[in-house]
Amino acid sequence: MPALVCGVRVLWRGAFLALEWALMSIDTIIAFSLLVVVAGGFYAGRTRAIRLVGDARRELHSLPNYYGYYVALWTGLPALLVLMAYALIGGQVADRMVVSELTREAAPLTSTYRETLTNDADYQALTAAAAQQRGRVVELNEEISRLRSTRGEDRDPAMIEARRAEQLEVLNLATDTDAQAVRRQEEISQGILDSIAEDAGGYRIRAGFQLELGGNAAKQLFMADARRIADGRIASRTSPALDAAAASLVETEALIRRSVAGLVILMAIAGFGLSRFQIAPSFRARNNVERLVLVVLFLSSLIAILTTVGIVASLLFESLRFFREVPLQEFLFGLQWSPQIAIRADQVGQSGAFGAVPLFAGTAMITLIAMVVAVPIGLFSAIYLSEYAGTRFRQIAKPLLEILAGIPTVVYGFFALLTVGPFIRGIFGALGFEDVVTQSALSAGLVMGVMIIPFISSLSDDVINSVPQTLRDGSYAMGATKSETIRQVVLPAALPGIVGAVLLAISRAIGETMIVVMAAGQGANLTANPLEAVTTITVQIVMLLTGDQEFDSVKTLSAFALGLVLFILTLIMNIIALRVVRRYREKYD
Repeated sequence: MPALVCGVRVLWRGAFLALEWALMSIDTIIAFSLLVVVAGGFYAGRTRAIRLVGDARRELHSLPNYYGYYVALWTGLPALLVLMAYALIGGQVADRMVVSELTREAAPLTSTYRETLTNDADYQALTAAAAQQRGRVVELNEEISRLRSTRGEDRDPAMIEARRAEQLEVLNLATDTDAQAVRRQEEISQGILDSIAEDAGGYRIRAGFQLELGGNAAKQLFMADARRIADGRIASRTSPALDAAAASLVETEALIRRSVAGLVILMAIAGFGLSRFQIAPSFRARNNVERLVLVVLFLSSLIAILTTVGIVASLLFESLRFFREVPLQEFLFGLQWSPQIAIRADQVGQSGAFGAVPLFAGTAMITLIAMVVAVPIGLFSAIYLSEYAGTRFRQIAKPLLEILAGIPTVVYGFFALLTVGPFIRGIFGALGFEDVVTQSALSAGLVMGVMIIPFISSLSDDVINSVPQTLRDGSYAMGATKSETIRQVVLPAALPGIVGAVLLAISRAIGETMIVVMAAGQGANLTANPLEAVTTITVQIVMLLTGDQEFDSVKTLSAFALGLVLFILTLIMNIIALRVVRRYREKYD
Protein backbone atom coordinates (compact mmCIF):
# COMPACT_ATOMS: atom_id res chain seq x y z
CA MET A 1 0.00 0.00 0.00
CA PRO A 2 2.71 2.56 0.84
CA ALA A 3 4.43 1.67 -2.43
CA LEU A 4 1.18 2.29 -4.31
CA VAL A 5 0.71 5.64 -2.59
CA CYS A 6 4.30 6.57 -3.39
CA GLY A 7 3.80 5.59 -7.02
CA VAL A 8 0.64 7.65 -7.29
CA ARG A 9 2.46 10.64 -5.84
CA VAL A 10 5.32 10.23 -8.32
CA LEU A 11 2.87 10.01 -11.23
CA TRP A 12 0.95 13.05 -9.99
CA ARG A 13 4.17 15.02 -9.61
CA GLY A 14 5.29 13.99 -13.07
CA ALA A 15 1.95 15.01 -14.58
CA PHE A 16 2.14 18.34 -12.80
CA LEU A 17 5.67 18.99 -14.10
CA ALA A 18 4.58 18.02 -17.62
CA LEU A 19 1.68 20.48 -17.37
CA GLU A 20 4.01 23.23 -16.18
CA TRP A 21 6.36 22.48 -19.10
CA ALA A 22 3.48 22.62 -21.56
CA LEU A 23 2.35 25.96 -20.17
CA MET A 24 5.80 27.46 -20.43
CA SER A 25 6.33 30.00 -23.16
CA ILE A 26 8.73 29.08 -25.92
CA ASP A 27 11.09 31.81 -24.69
CA THR A 28 11.32 30.14 -21.28
CA ILE A 29 11.89 26.75 -22.89
CA ILE A 30 14.69 28.17 -25.07
CA ALA A 31 16.37 29.85 -22.10
CA PHE A 32 16.09 26.73 -19.94
CA SER A 33 17.38 24.52 -22.75
CA LEU A 34 20.31 26.87 -23.31
CA LEU A 35 21.27 26.67 -19.62
CA VAL A 36 21.16 22.87 -19.79
CA VAL A 37 23.33 22.85 -22.93
CA VAL A 38 25.85 25.25 -21.34
CA ALA A 39 26.09 23.06 -18.25
CA GLY A 40 26.52 20.05 -20.48
CA GLY A 41 29.25 21.86 -22.40
CA PHE A 42 31.15 22.55 -19.20
CA TYR A 43 30.93 18.92 -18.16
CA ALA A 44 31.89 17.66 -21.63
CA GLY A 45 34.90 19.97 -21.92
CA ARG A 46 36.21 19.14 -18.48
CA THR A 47 35.64 15.41 -18.92
CA ARG A 48 37.35 15.36 -22.32
CA ALA A 49 40.42 17.14 -20.98
CA ILE A 50 40.74 14.67 -18.10
CA ARG A 51 40.16 11.69 -20.35
CA LEU A 52 42.90 12.78 -22.77
CA VAL A 53 45.63 12.70 -20.10
CA GLY A 54 44.26 10.11 -17.70
CA ASP A 55 46.04 10.32 -14.37
CA ALA A 56 48.82 12.57 -15.70
CA ARG A 57 46.97 15.85 -15.19
CA ARG A 58 50.25 17.74 -15.09
CA GLU A 59 50.42 17.40 -18.86
CA LEU A 60 47.41 19.74 -19.18
CA HIS A 61 48.33 23.34 -19.89
CA SER A 62 45.41 24.60 -17.75
CA LEU A 63 43.28 23.29 -14.95
CA PRO A 64 40.47 20.97 -16.13
CA ASN A 65 37.79 23.49 -15.18
CA TYR A 66 39.18 25.99 -17.70
CA TYR A 67 38.55 23.52 -20.51
CA GLY A 68 34.96 23.22 -19.27
CA TYR A 69 34.63 27.01 -19.09
CA TYR A 70 35.95 27.33 -22.64
CA VAL A 71 33.43 24.86 -24.09
CA ALA A 72 30.58 26.31 -22.00
CA LEU A 73 31.34 29.87 -23.11
CA TRP A 74 31.47 29.04 -26.81
CA THR A 75 28.35 26.91 -26.44
CA GLY A 76 26.24 29.57 -24.76
CA LEU A 77 27.71 32.93 -25.76
CA PRO A 78 26.78 33.00 -29.50
CA ALA A 79 23.30 31.69 -28.71
CA LEU A 80 22.96 34.24 -25.91
CA LEU A 81 23.86 37.07 -28.30
CA VAL A 82 21.12 35.90 -30.66
CA LEU A 83 18.61 35.86 -27.79
CA MET A 84 19.68 39.35 -26.72
CA ALA A 85 19.27 40.65 -30.27
CA TYR A 86 15.83 39.05 -30.44
CA ALA A 87 14.84 40.61 -27.11
CA LEU A 88 15.99 44.04 -28.28
CA ILE A 89 14.67 44.19 -31.84
CA GLY A 90 12.35 41.19 -32.17
CA GLY A 91 9.21 43.22 -31.59
CA GLN A 92 10.29 45.94 -34.01
CA VAL A 93 11.13 43.41 -36.70
CA ALA A 94 7.69 41.79 -36.30
CA ASP A 95 5.99 45.20 -36.53
CA ARG A 96 7.89 46.10 -39.68
CA MET A 97 7.10 42.77 -41.31
CA VAL A 98 3.38 43.13 -40.50
CA VAL A 99 3.26 46.72 -41.75
CA SER A 100 5.06 45.76 -44.95
CA GLU A 101 2.75 42.80 -45.56
CA LEU A 102 -0.48 44.71 -44.90
CA THR A 103 0.50 47.79 -46.91
CA ARG A 104 1.50 45.56 -49.84
CA GLU A 105 -1.96 43.97 -49.82
CA ALA A 106 -3.57 47.43 -49.69
CA ALA A 107 -1.38 48.90 -52.46
CA PRO A 108 -4.12 48.86 -55.18
CA LEU A 109 -6.59 50.56 -52.85
CA THR A 110 -3.99 53.15 -51.82
CA SER A 111 -3.26 53.91 -55.48
CA THR A 112 -6.96 54.44 -56.14
CA TYR A 113 -7.23 56.76 -53.13
CA ARG A 114 -4.26 58.90 -54.20
CA GLU A 115 -5.63 59.17 -57.76
CA THR A 116 -9.06 60.19 -56.45
CA LEU A 117 -7.47 62.76 -54.15
CA THR A 118 -5.46 64.23 -57.00
CA ASN A 119 -8.54 64.61 -59.20
CA ASP A 120 -10.77 66.07 -56.47
CA ALA A 121 -11.21 69.80 -57.20
CA ASP A 122 -12.45 70.74 -53.70
CA TYR A 123 -9.48 69.14 -51.94
CA GLN A 124 -6.97 70.71 -54.31
CA ALA A 125 -8.54 74.14 -53.83
CA LEU A 126 -8.38 73.81 -50.03
CA THR A 127 -4.74 72.71 -50.02
CA ALA A 128 -3.77 75.55 -52.35
CA ALA A 129 -5.56 78.10 -50.16
CA ALA A 130 -3.90 76.72 -47.01
CA ALA A 131 -0.45 76.89 -48.66
CA GLN A 132 -1.04 80.47 -49.70
CA GLN A 133 -2.18 81.46 -46.20
CA ARG A 134 0.81 79.79 -44.56
CA GLY A 135 3.11 81.56 -47.01
CA ARG A 136 1.57 84.81 -45.84
CA VAL A 137 2.24 83.78 -42.22
CA VAL A 138 5.92 83.27 -43.06
CA GLU A 139 6.09 86.67 -44.77
CA LEU A 140 4.52 88.36 -41.75
CA ASN A 141 6.92 86.57 -39.41
CA GLU A 142 9.90 87.86 -41.40
CA GLU A 143 8.43 91.38 -41.37
CA ILE A 144 7.88 91.21 -37.60
CA SER A 145 11.48 90.07 -37.10
CA ARG A 146 12.68 92.97 -39.23
CA LEU A 147 10.57 95.46 -37.28
CA ARG A 148 11.83 94.06 -33.95
CA SER A 149 15.45 94.45 -35.04
CA THR A 150 14.87 98.15 -35.68
CA ARG A 151 16.35 100.46 -33.02
CA GLY A 152 15.88 104.08 -32.06
CA GLU A 153 13.19 106.35 -33.44
CA ASP A 154 12.50 104.08 -36.41
CA ARG A 155 11.10 101.37 -34.12
CA ASP A 156 7.28 101.25 -34.40
CA PRO A 157 5.64 99.16 -31.60
CA ALA A 158 2.15 99.82 -33.00
CA MET A 159 3.12 98.40 -36.37
CA ILE A 160 4.63 95.33 -34.67
CA GLU A 161 1.40 94.68 -32.77
CA ALA A 162 -0.66 95.19 -35.93
CA ARG A 163 1.46 92.69 -37.85
CA ARG A 164 1.25 90.19 -34.98
CA ALA A 165 -2.54 90.49 -34.93
CA GLU A 166 -2.65 89.99 -38.70
CA GLN A 167 -0.33 87.02 -38.39
CA LEU A 168 -2.57 85.34 -35.80
CA GLU A 169 -5.65 86.01 -37.94
CA VAL A 170 -4.05 84.50 -41.05
CA LEU A 171 -2.77 81.57 -38.98
CA ASN A 172 -6.30 80.91 -37.74
CA LEU A 173 -7.58 80.98 -41.31
CA ALA A 174 -4.86 78.56 -42.40
CA THR A 175 -5.72 76.24 -39.50
CA ASP A 176 -9.41 76.26 -40.43
CA THR A 177 -8.56 75.62 -44.09
CA ASP A 178 -6.34 72.70 -43.11
CA ALA A 179 -9.17 71.29 -41.02
CA GLN A 180 -11.55 71.50 -43.98
CA ALA A 181 -8.98 69.79 -46.21
CA VAL A 182 -8.58 67.01 -43.65
CA ARG A 183 -12.35 66.55 -43.44
CA ARG A 184 -12.56 66.30 -47.25
CA GLN A 185 -9.69 63.81 -47.22
CA GLU A 186 -11.51 61.70 -44.61
CA GLU A 187 -14.70 61.75 -46.70
CA ILE A 188 -12.83 60.42 -49.72
CA SER A 189 -11.03 57.73 -47.73
CA GLN A 190 -14.25 56.64 -46.02
CA GLY A 191 -15.98 56.32 -49.38
CA ILE A 192 -13.20 54.05 -50.62
CA LEU A 193 -13.24 52.00 -47.40
CA ASP A 194 -16.99 51.45 -47.74
CA SER A 195 -16.36 49.67 -51.03
CA ILE A 196 -14.22 46.97 -49.38
CA ALA A 197 -15.81 43.64 -48.51
CA GLU A 198 -16.29 42.97 -44.80
CA ASP A 199 -14.40 39.71 -44.51
CA ALA A 200 -10.98 38.61 -43.24
CA GLY A 201 -9.20 39.71 -46.41
CA GLY A 202 -11.08 43.01 -46.49
CA TYR A 203 -10.14 43.80 -42.89
CA ARG A 204 -6.48 43.17 -43.67
CA ILE A 205 -6.75 45.57 -46.61
CA ARG A 206 -8.41 48.16 -44.34
CA ALA A 207 -5.55 47.80 -41.86
CA GLY A 208 -2.95 48.24 -44.58
CA PHE A 209 -4.82 51.24 -45.96
CA GLN A 210 -4.87 52.94 -42.56
CA LEU A 211 -1.17 52.20 -42.02
CA GLU A 212 -0.23 53.59 -45.43
CA LEU A 213 -2.17 56.82 -45.02
CA GLY A 214 -1.29 57.52 -41.39
CA GLY A 215 1.86 59.33 -40.36
CA ASN A 216 4.54 57.90 -38.12
CA ALA A 217 2.63 58.74 -34.94
CA ALA A 218 -0.62 57.23 -36.23
CA LYS A 219 1.24 54.14 -37.46
CA GLN A 220 2.92 53.65 -34.07
CA LEU A 221 -0.40 54.06 -32.26
CA PHE A 222 -2.12 51.58 -34.59
CA MET A 223 0.59 48.94 -34.11
CA ALA A 224 0.67 49.55 -30.36
CA ASP A 225 -3.06 48.83 -30.15
CA ALA A 226 -2.64 45.78 -32.39
CA ARG A 227 0.11 44.48 -30.09
CA ARG A 228 -2.06 44.98 -27.02
CA ILE A 229 -4.85 43.02 -28.66
CA ALA A 230 -2.39 40.30 -29.71
CA ASP A 231 -1.11 40.05 -26.12
CA GLY A 232 -4.63 39.92 -24.68
CA ARG A 233 -4.42 43.34 -23.07
CA ILE A 234 -6.83 46.26 -23.24
CA ALA A 235 -6.26 48.53 -26.23
CA SER A 236 -7.19 52.19 -26.53
CA ARG A 237 -9.60 51.31 -29.35
CA THR A 238 -10.92 48.25 -31.17
CA SER A 239 -11.91 47.60 -34.76
CA PRO A 240 -11.96 44.69 -37.21
CA ALA A 241 -8.88 46.14 -38.91
CA LEU A 242 -6.99 46.13 -35.61
CA ASP A 243 -8.08 42.54 -34.97
CA ALA A 244 -6.77 41.54 -38.40
CA ALA A 245 -3.46 43.29 -37.75
CA ALA A 246 -3.22 41.62 -34.34
CA ALA A 247 -3.81 38.19 -35.89
CA SER A 248 -1.09 38.86 -38.47
CA LEU A 249 1.20 40.03 -35.71
CA VAL A 250 0.66 36.83 -33.74
CA GLU A 251 1.49 34.71 -36.78
CA THR A 252 4.59 36.75 -37.61
CA GLU A 253 5.91 36.66 -34.05
CA ALA A 254 5.36 32.91 -33.88
CA LEU A 255 7.37 32.52 -37.12
CA ILE A 256 10.18 34.74 -35.80
CA ARG A 257 10.19 32.91 -32.48
CA ARG A 258 10.49 29.53 -34.15
CA SER A 259 13.26 30.81 -36.39
CA VAL A 260 15.15 32.24 -33.42
CA ALA A 261 14.73 28.98 -31.51
CA GLY A 262 16.16 27.01 -34.39
CA LEU A 263 19.05 29.46 -34.83
CA VAL A 264 19.86 29.37 -31.11
CA ILE A 265 19.93 25.58 -31.04
CA LEU A 266 22.03 25.47 -34.22
CA MET A 267 24.58 27.97 -32.89
CA ALA A 268 24.77 26.22 -29.52
CA ILE A 269 25.44 22.88 -31.22
CA ALA A 270 27.99 24.42 -33.59
CA GLY A 271 29.78 26.22 -30.75
CA PHE A 272 29.81 23.06 -28.67
CA GLY A 273 31.21 20.94 -31.50
CA LEU A 274 33.93 23.38 -32.57
CA SER A 275 35.11 24.19 -29.03
CA ARG A 276 35.11 20.55 -27.94
CA PHE A 277 37.12 19.62 -31.02
CA GLN A 278 39.85 22.08 -29.97
CA ILE A 279 40.36 20.45 -26.56
CA ALA A 280 43.89 19.02 -26.30
CA PRO A 281 46.50 18.77 -23.50
CA SER A 282 48.54 21.61 -25.04
CA PHE A 283 45.52 23.83 -25.67
CA ARG A 284 45.78 27.11 -23.73
CA ALA A 285 42.28 27.05 -22.28
CA ARG A 286 43.00 29.46 -19.44
CA ASN A 287 44.48 32.08 -21.78
CA ASN A 288 41.49 31.86 -24.11
CA VAL A 289 38.96 32.06 -21.27
CA GLU A 290 40.70 35.06 -19.71
CA ARG A 291 40.97 36.75 -23.10
CA LEU A 292 37.24 36.26 -23.62
CA VAL A 293 36.51 37.63 -20.15
CA LEU A 294 38.66 40.68 -20.94
CA VAL A 295 36.67 41.24 -24.12
CA VAL A 296 33.42 41.09 -22.14
CA LEU A 297 34.78 43.57 -19.57
CA PHE A 298 35.97 45.89 -22.36
CA LEU A 299 32.58 45.78 -24.06
CA SER A 300 30.87 46.53 -20.75
CA SER A 301 33.03 49.60 -20.19
CA LEU A 302 32.53 50.61 -23.82
CA ILE A 303 28.75 50.39 -23.41
CA ALA A 304 28.96 52.66 -20.36
CA ILE A 305 31.07 55.18 -22.27
CA LEU A 306 28.86 55.09 -25.35
CA THR A 307 25.78 55.52 -23.16
CA THR A 308 27.28 58.67 -21.66
CA VAL A 309 28.28 59.94 -25.09
CA GLY A 310 24.78 59.21 -26.41
CA ILE A 311 23.14 61.11 -23.56
CA VAL A 312 25.41 64.12 -24.06
CA ALA A 313 24.97 64.02 -27.85
CA SER A 314 21.17 63.88 -27.58
CA LEU A 315 21.14 66.80 -25.14
CA LEU A 316 23.50 68.80 -27.34
CA PHE A 317 21.66 68.05 -30.59
CA GLU A 318 18.21 68.96 -29.24
CA SER A 319 19.62 72.02 -27.43
CA LEU A 320 21.12 73.31 -30.69
CA ARG A 321 17.68 72.97 -32.29
CA PHE A 322 16.25 75.02 -29.44
CA PHE A 323 18.91 77.72 -29.71
CA ARG A 324 18.12 78.11 -33.42
CA GLU A 325 14.70 79.38 -32.32
CA VAL A 326 15.63 81.14 -29.08
CA PRO A 327 18.88 83.13 -28.75
CA LEU A 328 21.37 81.80 -26.21
CA GLN A 329 21.64 85.21 -24.60
CA GLU A 330 17.89 85.39 -24.06
CA PHE A 331 17.85 81.90 -22.53
CA LEU A 332 20.75 82.47 -20.14
CA PHE A 333 20.00 86.05 -19.12
CA GLY A 334 16.26 86.47 -19.69
CA LEU A 335 14.23 87.32 -16.60
CA GLN A 336 10.88 85.80 -17.60
CA TRP A 337 10.05 82.11 -18.02
CA SER A 338 6.75 81.35 -19.76
CA PRO A 339 7.25 78.48 -22.24
CA GLN A 340 3.64 78.47 -23.48
CA ILE A 341 3.28 79.90 -26.99
CA ALA A 342 0.10 81.33 -28.44
CA ILE A 343 -1.11 79.64 -31.62
CA ARG A 344 -4.58 81.10 -31.95
CA ALA A 345 -5.85 84.61 -31.36
CA ASP A 346 -8.15 83.56 -28.50
CA GLN A 347 -5.23 82.30 -26.41
CA VAL A 348 -4.11 84.81 -23.80
CA GLY A 349 -1.29 84.86 -21.30
CA GLN A 350 0.99 82.84 -23.58
CA SER A 351 4.06 85.01 -23.99
CA GLY A 352 6.54 82.37 -25.13
CA ALA A 353 9.37 83.75 -22.97
CA PHE A 354 12.34 81.45 -22.32
CA GLY A 355 14.48 83.42 -19.88
CA ALA A 356 15.82 80.79 -17.49
CA VAL A 357 17.19 83.11 -14.80
CA PRO A 358 14.15 82.52 -12.49
CA LEU A 359 14.82 78.77 -12.71
CA PHE A 360 18.52 79.20 -11.99
CA ALA A 361 17.75 81.49 -9.07
CA GLY A 362 15.13 79.13 -7.61
CA THR A 363 17.46 76.14 -7.94
CA ALA A 364 20.34 78.03 -6.33
CA MET A 365 18.19 79.33 -3.46
CA ILE A 366 16.72 75.95 -2.52
CA THR A 367 20.11 74.24 -2.86
CA LEU A 368 21.78 76.90 -0.69
CA ILE A 369 19.15 76.55 2.04
CA ALA A 370 19.48 72.76 1.93
CA MET A 371 23.28 72.97 2.20
CA VAL A 372 23.10 75.41 5.11
CA VAL A 373 21.06 72.78 6.94
CA ALA A 374 22.78 69.60 5.78
CA VAL A 375 26.50 70.46 5.76
CA PRO A 376 26.96 71.58 9.41
CA ILE A 377 24.66 68.94 10.87
CA GLY A 378 26.02 66.15 8.69
CA LEU A 379 29.67 67.07 9.22
CA PHE A 380 29.34 67.62 12.99
CA SER A 381 27.49 64.34 13.40
CA ALA A 382 30.20 62.55 11.39
CA ILE A 383 32.93 64.06 13.60
CA TYR A 384 31.12 63.06 16.77
CA LEU A 385 30.38 59.52 15.61
CA SER A 386 33.94 58.89 14.41
CA GLU A 387 35.96 60.66 17.10
CA TYR A 388 33.89 61.02 20.28
CA ALA A 389 31.03 58.50 20.34
CA GLY A 390 31.40 55.13 21.97
CA THR A 391 31.12 51.91 20.04
CA ARG A 392 27.65 51.02 21.34
CA PHE A 393 26.22 54.50 20.68
CA ARG A 394 27.75 54.51 17.19
CA GLN A 395 26.21 51.15 16.35
CA ILE A 396 22.78 52.51 17.28
CA ALA A 397 23.00 56.13 16.08
CA LYS A 398 24.52 55.62 12.62
CA PRO A 399 21.82 53.20 11.34
CA LEU A 400 19.11 55.46 12.75
CA LEU A 401 20.65 58.45 10.96
CA GLU A 402 20.92 56.54 7.68
CA ILE A 403 17.22 55.64 7.83
CA LEU A 404 16.58 59.19 6.58
CA ALA A 405 18.19 58.22 3.26
CA GLY A 406 15.66 55.42 2.77
CA ILE A 407 12.54 57.55 3.15
CA PRO A 408 10.86 58.20 -0.25
CA THR A 409 11.08 61.78 -1.42
CA VAL A 410 7.29 61.95 -1.83
CA VAL A 411 7.03 61.42 1.95
CA TYR A 412 9.39 64.34 2.49
CA GLY A 413 7.21 66.35 0.11
CA PHE A 414 4.05 65.58 2.08
CA PHE A 415 5.85 66.44 5.30
CA ALA A 416 7.00 69.78 3.86
CA LEU A 417 3.56 70.61 2.44
CA LEU A 418 1.43 69.59 5.42
CA THR A 419 3.72 70.30 8.37
CA VAL A 420 6.75 72.45 7.67
CA GLY A 421 5.05 74.89 5.27
CA PRO A 422 2.12 75.76 7.59
CA PHE A 423 4.54 75.98 10.54
CA ILE A 424 6.76 78.48 8.71
CA ARG A 425 3.73 80.48 7.58
CA GLY A 426 2.45 80.62 11.16
CA ILE A 427 5.80 81.63 12.65
CA PHE A 428 6.53 84.42 10.16
CA GLY A 429 2.89 85.53 10.16
CA ALA A 430 3.10 85.98 13.93
CA LEU A 431 6.28 88.04 13.46
CA GLY A 432 4.41 90.48 11.21
CA PHE A 433 5.38 89.24 7.76
CA GLU A 434 2.55 89.58 5.26
CA ASP A 435 1.59 87.31 2.36
CA VAL A 436 3.58 84.33 3.65
CA VAL A 437 2.57 81.29 1.59
CA THR A 438 2.62 77.61 2.49
CA GLN A 439 4.67 76.63 -0.56
CA SER A 440 7.98 78.46 -0.25
CA ALA A 441 11.67 78.03 -1.00
CA LEU A 442 12.43 77.96 2.72
CA SER A 443 10.08 75.04 3.33
CA ALA A 444 11.51 73.02 0.44
CA GLY A 445 15.11 73.84 1.36
CA LEU A 446 14.73 72.88 5.02
CA VAL A 447 13.16 69.51 4.26
CA MET A 448 15.63 68.84 1.47
CA GLY A 449 18.47 69.61 3.87
CA VAL A 450 17.13 67.04 6.32
CA MET A 451 16.95 64.49 3.49
CA ILE A 452 20.58 65.16 2.50
CA ILE A 453 22.04 64.90 6.01
CA PRO A 454 22.69 61.12 5.75
CA PHE A 455 24.66 61.57 2.51
CA ILE A 456 27.13 63.98 4.09
CA SER A 457 27.18 62.28 7.50
CA SER A 458 27.74 58.73 6.30
CA LEU A 459 30.34 59.57 3.63
CA SER A 460 32.21 62.00 5.89
CA ASP A 461 32.21 59.46 8.71
CA ASP A 462 33.75 56.82 6.45
CA VAL A 463 36.36 59.28 5.18
CA ILE A 464 37.33 60.42 8.67
CA ASN A 465 37.65 56.84 9.87
CA SER A 466 39.95 56.10 6.92
CA VAL A 467 42.49 58.69 8.07
CA PRO A 468 45.55 56.73 9.31
CA GLN A 469 45.80 56.43 13.09
CA THR A 470 49.51 57.30 12.80
CA LEU A 471 48.57 60.91 11.98
CA ARG A 472 46.54 61.14 15.18
CA ASP A 473 49.29 59.51 17.23
CA GLY A 474 51.88 61.91 15.84
CA SER A 475 49.68 64.87 16.73
CA TYR A 476 49.14 63.60 20.26
CA ALA A 477 52.89 63.02 20.61
CA MET A 478 53.48 66.68 19.79
CA GLY A 479 51.17 67.67 22.65
CA ALA A 480 48.04 68.54 20.67
CA THR A 481 44.66 68.05 22.26
CA LYS A 482 41.90 65.94 20.74
CA SER A 483 40.04 68.94 19.32
CA GLU A 484 43.26 70.41 17.90
CA THR A 485 44.08 67.07 16.32
CA ILE A 486 40.66 66.93 14.70
CA ARG A 487 40.83 70.52 13.40
CA GLN A 488 44.43 70.61 12.23
CA VAL A 489 45.19 66.99 11.29
CA VAL A 490 42.14 64.79 10.75
CA LEU A 491 39.88 67.21 8.89
CA PRO A 492 42.58 68.46 6.49
CA ALA A 493 43.57 64.88 5.72
CA ALA A 494 39.92 63.93 5.15
CA LEU A 495 39.13 67.10 3.20
CA PRO A 496 39.07 65.49 -0.30
CA GLY A 497 36.47 62.95 0.82
CA ILE A 498 34.44 65.58 2.65
CA VAL A 499 34.45 67.80 -0.46
CA GLY A 500 33.26 64.83 -2.48
CA ALA A 501 30.46 64.19 0.01
CA VAL A 502 29.35 67.83 -0.13
CA LEU A 503 29.41 67.88 -3.93
CA LEU A 504 27.40 64.68 -4.01
CA ALA A 505 24.87 66.30 -1.70
CA ILE A 506 24.74 69.40 -3.91
CA SER A 507 24.11 67.25 -6.97
CA ARG A 508 21.37 65.43 -5.07
CA ALA A 509 19.77 68.74 -4.11
CA ILE A 510 19.94 70.15 -7.65
CA GLY A 511 18.36 67.01 -9.07
CA GLU A 512 15.52 66.73 -6.54
CA THR A 513 12.04 67.20 -8.01
CA MET A 514 9.26 65.81 -5.82
CA ILE A 515 10.00 67.90 -2.73
CA VAL A 516 10.19 71.09 -4.80
CA VAL A 517 6.94 70.35 -6.65
CA MET A 518 5.03 69.78 -3.42
CA ALA A 519 6.75 72.26 -1.12
CA ALA A 520 7.94 75.15 -3.33
CA GLY A 521 5.36 75.25 -6.12
CA GLN A 522 5.73 75.34 -9.89
CA GLY A 523 5.66 79.04 -10.71
CA ALA A 524 8.81 80.62 -12.17
CA ASN A 525 9.19 83.50 -9.72
CA LEU A 526 12.38 85.58 -9.73
CA THR A 527 12.84 86.62 -6.11
CA ALA A 528 15.41 86.66 -3.33
CA ASN A 529 12.76 86.15 -0.65
CA PRO A 530 12.85 82.55 0.64
CA LEU A 531 9.27 82.92 1.89
CA GLU A 532 7.90 83.07 -1.65
CA ALA A 533 7.14 80.22 -4.04
CA VAL A 534 9.81 79.36 -6.60
CA THR A 535 10.61 76.51 -8.96
CA THR A 536 13.72 74.69 -10.14
CA ILE A 537 15.22 73.40 -13.36
CA THR A 538 14.25 69.78 -12.75
CA VAL A 539 10.62 70.65 -11.99
CA GLN A 540 10.31 72.56 -15.24
CA ILE A 541 11.87 69.68 -17.20
CA VAL A 542 9.24 67.34 -15.78
CA MET A 543 6.43 69.78 -16.58
CA LEU A 544 7.67 70.34 -20.13
CA LEU A 545 7.92 66.62 -20.91
CA THR A 546 4.76 65.44 -19.14
CA GLY A 547 1.66 64.57 -21.15
CA ASP A 548 1.15 64.64 -24.91
CA GLN A 549 3.90 66.87 -26.24
CA GLU A 550 5.23 67.60 -29.71
CA PHE A 551 8.98 67.12 -29.69
CA ASP A 552 9.38 69.58 -32.55
CA SER A 553 8.01 72.51 -30.54
CA VAL A 554 10.20 75.12 -28.90
CA LYS A 555 8.45 74.46 -25.59
CA THR A 556 9.54 70.81 -25.50
CA LEU A 557 13.02 71.51 -26.86
CA SER A 558 13.60 73.93 -23.98
CA ALA A 559 13.63 70.93 -21.61
CA PHE A 560 16.76 69.63 -23.38
CA ALA A 561 18.42 73.03 -23.03
CA LEU A 562 17.70 72.96 -19.30
CA GLY A 563 19.08 69.42 -19.13
CA LEU A 564 22.26 70.59 -20.86
CA VAL A 565 22.64 73.32 -18.24
CA LEU A 566 22.28 70.74 -15.47
CA PHE A 567 24.92 68.56 -17.14
CA ILE A 568 27.35 71.47 -17.39
CA LEU A 569 26.78 72.38 -13.72
CA THR A 570 27.45 68.80 -12.66
CA LEU A 571 30.57 68.68 -14.83
CA ILE A 572 31.90 71.88 -13.27
CA MET A 573 31.34 70.53 -9.76
CA ASN A 574 33.16 67.31 -10.64
CA ILE A 575 36.11 69.27 -12.05
CA ILE A 576 36.32 71.35 -8.88
CA ALA A 577 36.16 68.20 -6.73
CA LEU A 578 38.96 66.55 -8.73
CA ARG A 579 41.19 69.62 -8.40
CA VAL A 580 40.63 69.78 -4.64
CA VAL A 581 41.24 66.06 -4.20
CA ARG A 582 44.41 66.19 -6.30
CA ARG A 583 45.80 69.17 -4.45
CA TYR A 584 45.28 67.88 -0.91
CA ARG A 585 46.05 64.25 -1.71
CA GLU A 586 49.55 65.23 -2.81
CA LYS A 587 49.95 67.14 0.44
CA TYR A 588 48.86 64.44 2.86
CA ASP A 589 49.76 61.18 1.10
